[in-house]
Amino acid sequence: MGTRFFHYVRDPRVATWRKLSGLLAVLYFVSPVDAIPDFIPLLGWLDDLGVLSAAAFFMVREVQRWRPGTLAGEPELDGLPRDEQGQPRVPTLRRHS
Repeated sequence: MGTRFFHYVRDPRVATWRKLSGLLAVLYFVSPVDAIPDFIPLLGWLDDLGVLSAAAFFMVREVQRWRPGTLAGEPELDGLPRDEQGQPRVPTLRRHS
């Protein structure tokens, strides 16, 4: 998952806000400005934990859903057999008469 995450972050097709969501959650965690101040014993820590866990779930889901792109000029790997021109060779169910 770690290598996949680094490829996800370096992919120019992924929106910047999606890449930065995890970083922003960590910044919220270490920031002294909170929605609920940390000096309130339990609630102050729970909001930080909620933001971090929501960002972690979001990032894991995004990286799992992400499909790596291909370089320009390369055929996309979709599991279909291809001919010499790069066109998919899919058997048809039509009968030739």
